Amino acid sequence: MTKTFTENDLLRFLYDELNEDERLEMKESLSADMELRTKLDELEEAKSALDVFTMKAPADVVSRILYASKNLESA
Repeated sequence: MTKTFTENDLLRFLYDELNEDERLEMKESLSADMELRTKLDELEEAKSALDVFTMKAPADVVSRILYASKNLESA
């Protein structure tokens, strides 16, 4: 019987978060189901695009967050 995989399952596969049995089952399904393979390819492209971006908060924002955090700890 073929298991139906969700997008969450594909993400877990992409980030290597499946156990060995799940991983083997996913690989079998990917080789047999082109629609599933296409969806995984799309998610891989999105992951690669996200890896390119680096976000950095302005120093004054970081300072205000740290200040607020310290004030919450002492309250």
